Amino acid sequence: MKYFSEKIGPDNLASTILFDLIKDPVFLMEEDHESFRYIYANPSALAMLPLHEVIGSRIEEVLSPEISRKLIQQYKHVQSTQKPMEFTERIELDNSEFIGETMLNPIVAEDGRCHYILAIVRDVTERERKKQDLQKTQREIEIERKRLNSLVENNANAVFEFDHQKNFISINKKVTEVTGFSEEELLGQSIVSLVVDSCLEEALSYFEKALEGNAVEFETIIYTKNQEMAIFHVNTVPIIVEEKVIGIYAIAKEITEQKKMERLLRESEQRYKSIFDNHPHGILTFDRTGNLESINAGTETITGYSMNELLAASLLSIILPEETEKVQHHFYKAINEKQPERYELAFRHKNGQLIDLQTINIPIIVDEQVVGIHSIVTDITEVYRAQKALTETKEELEVFWENSTDPIFYIDTKGDILKVNPAFEETFEYTEEEMVTGQGTIIPQHMKSDQIHIVERILKGETVNSHDTIRITKTGKPLNIISSYSPVRNADKEIVGATIIYKNVTELKKAEKELQKSQDKYKIITESTFDIITLINLSGLIEYVSPANKKILGYPDHAYIGSPFTTNVHPEDAFDLMESVTSLIHGGQPATIEIRFLHQNGHYIWMEVSPTPVLVDGEVKQLFTIARDITERRRLQDKIAKMAFYDHLSGIPNRRTFDDKLNKAIHQANQSGKKVAILMLDGRKFKQINDQFGHDAGDAVIKEMATRLQSCVRPIDTAARLGGDEMGVILPELDSLETAENMAQQILKSFEVPLTFNGFEIKIGAGIGISLYPDDTVNEKQLIKYADMALYEAKKSHQDEYRVYK
Repeated sequence: MKYFSEKIGPDNLASTILFDLIKDPVFLMEEDHESFRYIYANPSALAMLPLHEVIGSRIEEVLSPEISRKLIQQYKHVQSTQKPMEFTERIELDNSEFIGETMLNPIVAEDGRCHYILAIVRDVTERERKKQDLQKTQREIEIERKRLNSLVENNANAVFEFDHQKNFISINKKVTEVTGFSEEELLGQSIVSLVVDSCLEEALSYFEKALEGNAVEFETIIYTKNQEMAIFHVNTVPIIVEEKVIGIYAIAKEITEQKKMERLLRESEQRYKSIFDNHPHGILTFDRTGNLESINAGTETITGYSMNELLAASLLSIILPEETEKVQHHFYKAINEKQPERYELAFRHKNGQLIDLQTINIPIIVDEQVVGIHSIVTDITEVYRAQKALTETKEELEVFWENSTDPIFYIDTKGDILKVNPAFEETFEYTEEEMVTGQGTIIPQHMKSDQIHIVERILKGETVNSHDTIRITKTGKPLNIISSYSPVRNADKEIVGATIIYKNVTELKKAEKELQKSQDKYKIITESTFDIITLINLSGLIEYVSPANKKILGYPDHAYIGSPFTTNVHPEDAFDLMESVTSLIHGGQPATIEIRFLHQNGHYIWMEVSPTPVLVDGEVKQLFTIARDITERRRLQDKIAKMAFYDHLSGIPNRRTFDDKLNKAIHQANQSGKKVAILMLDGRKFKQINDQFGHDAGDAVIKEMATRLQSCVRPIDTAARLGGDEMGVILPELDSLETAENMAQQILKSFEVPLTFNGFEIKIGAGIGISLYPDDTVNEKQLIKYADMALYEAKKSHQDEYRVYK
């Protein structure tokens, strides 16, 4: 096999003999205009490349265009800098992928120029694959951990974890919600402290079965924090690791209300049964397909049939044939529409008598599904006959007459009023007697001739519609009236008078005048207001801008007319404004938003914008926005927001910031694979300092502790005051516990120098507790708790010391 080009000189040839023995691919490349040419490749290199004729070929003739361009740039960089370069490259071979760690070495001639570059490639394919597999496994483990945490924390039921002694190890937030006990109050306590005495022996026996590896379900009663008793349905699940039970998960669902509802349901069923059995009306119960399931005694009394007779004959068989379709229609309408259906039907009693029944079909709805029908039947035979006789004596007009909201009255052929409806009396304040006897008049004196003319038209058989006129009330108030006149004829078709309907449009006329006034006022308001008012058409273009725009933003109104409504809006806020306006066009509710507008001088001003639709007959025709300058308010809000994250006394972050930074540090550690340490600090004899030197001295000690603590930590660390003289430090991105211990020593050393206050020397002492993520725990709350436990151990020595959680 040809390993090298004939262009290689004897000196270079001697050097390549050694490379032939190296297992890693080795190439010797020669500059060839804007590319490089292979002039030597050892056997390992030739075995890797896809072409047989490599020697003498240029890079782009051997490798793909994308890889070739990248390699040529790297070769040129090494040639120009004359410095070695190392990089990792992935190369797709025929049926596999090759990952190489490449070292490019420039060969500099005596004249100082570099024409040759030696490339040595180390095969790291297997290493990279193992690395990827490891990372994938770690991600999968982390995902499973998060899934478990999410399942526990977000479970709708209370989740407890117990050890072999039945002591609480962990709880989710639902436990606190249903029992009132916090995590700190329960952890380390026994289940015995919660279960009521009457249920304790049974509950403990179930826990013993779970510790033997058996999942058990049971109900028990516990005391809540406020000493109320709550009933729980409990699933105990053994936690088995390597075939050993290491603890128990207890998933508890509070069923206090459920038990109460079951009791109430039983009571309700008894009440229903009592009503069903003793109700004077007939009650029939059907399933949703129409099969009869039960009847009460009232049904037997009304129909004459017993339950057995109705079941044997089927209900439809004893319904009159002409009523069958009606019965089926109302039955299935109640089923489909889930609404009661009322109807009447004729029914033949068992004794042969024809009776009238009123029936109400009431859907039986369970879990939003209709499962059957209650039919309540009432014998209305006598009532129906009386109603029928009464109905025959009435006319449909009487219902309309009595209930119309518009004035209606009859006149004779002379124009005299014969009868008025209640709405007439209410509108014109005259009684019917006053109008009939001629004591009242509603026609202004100057319009008498107009009325005479209309009566003449009616006598000719004309119908007068929408006649616009004026009428007056008893108190002299003029009303705008739209009137309609219809001739009334007798049996011989002779006109004997007319029916007149008045429509009082006084308020409508007034509204029209007020509308004109409001339009005039609108212009005055928009021209004078300090807010910017903008009118927008449905194409999104500005039609009007109030003069306040010039005062607030510096732009004249003509700079906006015809432009999109997002003109000069900050790019980050334009979408919010577009979404708000678009929502209004499609019937959404108005909502105020805060966005930034560009001032003519180049800076942005915060504005509170309230888009509002202009509706005509319920349809959006235009939109207008009212914008108010809130720049100063935003500045104050930002200042207040900052105060929420820092301690007012010491000036360092507060607990809220501490918790947020810890969450981010743990998230970062999960990505990088490094550790996070928490240092919990507590001052020594702080109460004694307050008592001896006063609270001002105590405040001075806290400030000094914060200052010294801040001077010790790194820029990426977080030092925070958590309350009183308790402080905490978050150390992210650690490789080992040693860094945290060194930091603790440095902090304690910084506290050795006493604080001088008002001529007194006050010794600043502290204890420190350390916990490490993820070595000690992957739970943030537990991590803080463990650091507190280590702090407690450190303070036992009564000296300035630190302790690491064990």
